[in-house]
Amino acid sequence: MTFTRRMLACALGGAGLLAACLPAASEPSIRARLGTSLPDAHPQTIGARRFAELVAARTNGRITVAVYANAALGSDVQMTSALQGGTLDFTAPSTATLANQIKAFGVVGLPFSFASERQADAVLDGPFGQSLLARLPERKLVGLGFWENGFRNVTNSRRPIETVADFRGLKIRTMQNNLYIDMFNGLGSNAVPMAVNELFTALETKAVDAQENPYTVVHAQKFYDVQKYLSTTGHAYDAQVLLAGQPFWNRLAEADRATITAAAREATLFQRETSRRLNGELRETLAREGMRINDVSAPERERMRRALQPVREKYAAQFGPELVAGFDAALAAAAP
Repeated sequence: MTFTRRMLACALGGAGLLAACLPAASEPSIRARLGTSLPDAHPQTIGARRFAELVAARTNGRITVAVYANAALGSDVQMTSALQGGTLDFTAPSTATLANQIKAFGVVGLPFSFASERQADAVLDGPFGQSLLARLPERKLVGLGFWENGFRNVTNSRRPIETVADFRGLKIRTMQNNLYIDMFNGLGSNAVPMAVNELFTALETKAVDAQENPYTVVHAQKFYDVQKYLSTTGHAYDAQVLLAGQPFWNRLAEADRATITAAAREATLFQRETSRRLNGELRETLAREGMRINDVSAPERERMRRALQPVREKYAAQFGPELVAGFDAALAAAAP
């Protein structure tokens, strides 16, 4: 009996029989996309792929997340905007990028605030960090966890940075964030904001002399091919935020939201562990690639911190005394 004749027979048999003849309903499959701004070798993209694996495993393949690395879907700024517009589902920008939309996220990047990764975990996973994530829905975003980029160091093609004076006159690329721009201008450099996916060419053509990023970014972006010196300034800790777009999130069933949230937490722990392992290994790798690495002394880092005190005070006033007091209290409570 053909399908059409079988359905006609069911219909003639009555509504109850017709219902029994119809295929059983099933939960709809969901195909999501996640964009990262960094290459496959970077912990941001490694963490994204782990998140995708966990979501697929926990839903038996009903929900899949396709990962597009290396700014294939645009810069962090563009991808965050795409989340808000509903044309992308997940991304993981820096807190410095998010600060352009929600100023409070900029507090994480205040210079020389964190002393260790453990302290960062305690602050960002604790009430203070969760209070930042709670601000995201007002901008059509959902925060699923803080990922790690790491402590930022300066590389350049001109000289080692051993003292504050060595910053003078360097054209240094910064993130597209006013705090970072003022930070390096305050040290005597000439800050040039641009997206990270434009940076290699700018360094190669000497449009800029320098940049600042953790070891993982220096290695993944192959900056060692166009930068000779790496100085361990450790001037700021950089966190990323795994985000979902609220338009996508609102279409999910509550059970699916819970599943994705649990996968995000597991992926967050994996991503941080990967970041720390690689940052620990890559110093030696970068030296083998020909970079000259120098450790900035504690007294000189303190001089850099003091030189940036006016910048910290400027942005503390912008962020608000209550927010900054909460941040400082969380840092003190989590002191290593």
